[in-house]
Amino acid sequence: MTTRYFTWEEIKASVPKKINDQTVKAQPVYIVIKNKVYNVGQGFLDFHPGGSVALTQLGLDATGAFEGFHAPQAYMQLAQFQVGELDPKEIKPLTEWQKDIQQLRIEAKNMGLYESSKYYYTMKLLQILGMLSTGVAIIAYTPDNFVTMVLSSMVIALCWQQAGWLAHDFLHHQVFKNRQVNNGIGYFLGNVVQGFSVGWWKQKHCTHHGAPNVHMQDPDINTMPLLAWSEHALEMFSDISNDKMAEFMVSYQFILYFPLLSFARFSWAVSSAFWAFTPAKARDFPTLSGIEQAGLFVHYSWYIGSAFYFLSPAYAVSWLVLSQLFCGIFLATVFSLNHNGRPVYSFEECAKMDFYELAIITGRNVEPTKFNNWFTGGLNFQIEHHMFPTVPRNNLPKIAPMVEKLAKKYNIPYHTTTFGQGMKEVVDRLFSISKLAVKKISKEE
Repeated sequence: MTTRYFTWEEIKASVPKKINDQTVKAQPVYIVIKNKVYNVGQGFLDFHPGGSVALTQLGLDATGAFEGFHAPQAYMQLAQFQVGELDPKEIKPLTEWQKDIQQLRIEAKNMGLYESSKYYYTMKLLQILGMLSTGVAIIAYTPDNFVTMVLSSMVIALCWQQAGWLAHDFLHHQVFKNRQVNNGIGYFLGNVVQGFSVGWWKQKHCTHHGAPNVHMQDPDINTMPLLAWSEHALEMFSDISNDKMAEFMVSYQFILYFPLLSFARFSWAVSSAFWAFTPAKARDFPTLSGIEQAGLFVHYSWYIGSAFYFLSPAYAVSWLVLSQLFCGIFLATVFSLNHNGRPVYSFEECAKMDFYELAIITGRNVEPTKFNNWFTGGLNFQIEHHMFPTVPRNNLPKIAPMVEKLAKKYNIPYHTTTFGQGMKEVVDRLFSISKLAVKKISKEE
């Protein structure tokens, strides 16, 4: 069979002007991985375990993203979608940066950095189960006591936060080689303990990994009309039905930010539940619907059941509300530090950067104190996690100095802060965008 050769012009021209599941399934759409061309349009999204996450790489060289997300055997599964190769005239030799990245990947493997500590993760799991038991035991043994009710709600909130981080590790397949085992434990931690749909989270989180801080692609910064993280987002005012509300929120976002954080957990829980009970055909990410729904049912059974079994109605409602608010702050504070306040790029700007460079520039590391390592679930090594998402949490401190050294060699900004300085950078970015918003609104009036 004759090999078909593609130019970059053909590959980029295959991308529909409006990108969504329907437009991509209607035609061939190409990506490049190691100079081979694959059709990820038409039937690919129905086959792909990551669903619509592939949409972040359309028309691009997706080699780095594919390496980061997939096991080596995935190349064999991908082969059925190969439609040709990149025109030899358009193949560029690897840059020194790309060679060094590949060498770093080899060194990490040779050092055993992709091997998890089962003892470490067993202890993490026991800690979470201990916090869950403690949080419920407090209200069981001291019912209708205001101080202990607040204390219990904080313990439950921390349990959820830590369960989220641990589910994150399992669902990135950091712990076991068997992905089904990782997914099974992920369903338990995510759906049963924390109350978030694993499928909902995977779709959102993996899309973020594919395009961190890329405007209109990264769902973590797609927060209009409540918050704007870049000048790009201000262009969306005219597309919002209630633009006056959006203008108010963005103009005062640096003040409203922390109150909004407290509602993050509740908002995500509601979105997650709606997603999990949406008919499978209406979703664009594959999941085990029955397990998802059963897990959420168990979660709300123990959560709401504990509240009203051990507490009077007024205290029960207070406990339910406070646990949501505390967890919202605990979760969103860490999420904010990961990328918020770092550079935001358009799709066109992103296309000029490779996967690893984008991960370094858009990430923020937070200094590795014992508290930071625990509270953030290892996400304070955000740069390394984005570059090597399957490296277990306990090995990120070992690879971080190697990444920092390489970034400095190529003058790529590698950013590390204290916890407090990182939060200040986030608020400063919100304030600067607020000032731009006010100017934009004034000009239009």
